[in-house]
Amino acid sequence: MPTHSSALPRSSALPPAFDSIATLSARLASGEATSTSLLTECLARIREHNQLLHAFSEVYEEEALLAADAADRLLRAGVRLGPLHGIPVALKDLVDVAGKVTTNGSRLFANRVPKESARIVQLLHAAGAIVIGKTHMVQFALGAWGTNEHTGTPRNPWDLTEHRTPGGSSSGSAVAVAAGLVPLAIGTDTGGSVRVPASFCGITGFKATAGVIDTTGVLPLSTTLDSIGVFARSVEDAALLYGVLAEDRTLAAEGVLPAAAAGLKGVRVARLADADLAGVATDVRAAYETALEDFRAAGAHVSVVPMPRPLDTFAQTASSIMLSEGALEWGDIAADMAQEMDTSVRPRFAVGARISATEYVRAMRQRQAWKGEFAHLLERFDVIATPTTMTTAIPVASVDHGTAPVRYTRILNLLDMCGVSLPVGIDRDGLPIGLQLGAPEGADARLAGIAQAFQSRTTHHHRTPSQCAVS
Repeated sequence: MPTHSSALPRSSALPPAFDSIATLSARLASGEATSTSLLTECLARIREHNQLLHAFSEVYEEEALLAADAADRLLRAGVRLGPLHGIPVALKDLVDVAGKVTTNGSRLFANRVPKESARIVQLLHAAGAIVIGKTHMVQFALGAWGTNEHTGTPRNPWDLTEHRTPGGSSSGSAVAVAAGLVPLAIGTDTGGSVRVPASFCGITGFKATAGVIDTTGVLPLSTTLDSIGVFARSVEDAALLYGVLAEDRTLAAEGVLPAAAAGLKGVRVARLADADLAGVATDVRAAYETALEDFRAAGAHVSVVPMPRPLDTFAQTASSIMLSEGALEWGDIAADMAQEMDTSVRPRFAVGARISATEYVRAMRQRQAWKGEFAHLLERFDVIATPTTMTTAIPVASVDHGTAPVRYTRILNLLDMCGVSLPVGIDRDGLPIGLQLGAPEGADARLAGIAQAFQSRTTHHHRTPSQCAVS
């Protein structure tokens, strides 16, 4: 039985940020609600809970209220820019907003104010979305546990008694959505930085194929492996936001996912062999097996993927690329001991700085070889299903920065695949469990459709932290 308190105080009716985007958008379009009223409720919830949860680093209250008023005026004039019109969205604090500070999770950048907004922010504005503020993150986006020694670590809302890891590096964005502070949020993912926090925080996290979403104006960690990701309560909601950011009109037009309508009959699902599941927590393994049974019950074909080598063998190649490119971006700061940098971050950039050109080129060539190998392997499957993480969220005090919860996530970045983490259960401590689905490069819409079809058969994504409290 759970031994902790996971209840955020709430009334019997959930706050509007827990509603689906389709529901919120319909209320705005009909005049039943206004963008201003929705934003005001989100702002009130942020004021009430952010001191404890530490999700937001900055809230653009004045500007957001002006934008919401403008959205309402357009709606009253009969102009609706799409399903995100009037919907608040939070940004990870490495996404540039013109005239606002972008810190990249570091106090060293407290005065960095860009003149232009990132391309994805421009797209959000064009879609009528309301940028509500920036969220906390791991310093320089280098870390999957979600900790930050200098700006603070967001608190996983599923345990308000013990400070548990929210996952990272997009920690604040995941916490903001999981706690109902905002309906949607944006993160980045280099080795699992959207999917890991989505899993730990019990929400949906979708990682696009690298390059599908324009990263102009988004501070990099690894230009080869970085991709944009989105947080939402459901795949349907995530697809709406992804569609806007990817400029994919099929998805942006009210979340139309043809693959979801087709259902799961005949979908080919690759599962892991027992050897690749060694060390996975008992409850996580049980939820994984149950999810696979759900696929079978819906008519999907589930079979073991013959992995050509153990998953852990990909770690060194992925790290060599990520750390070498990260050192190129931020190594000079890491090398200056007078500059403030987390003790878990600085040594990793130092490692990256020592990677030779020969080692880097070898890693890139190995990546290309593996991409070809897996492209051939995955011709037999539509998606590969894995646990998102080996455990549920652990206490921050127990984090070992010599390890990272990315065993199943980083391979998708390395191989240019797209991926999504879905909530599929609760462990014996009342903490959420995630299922990862991955698909080949460019199959983002197909993946979203399969994920939505699967999620429509479950209710796990309707759970909130407060509903898992034990009296």
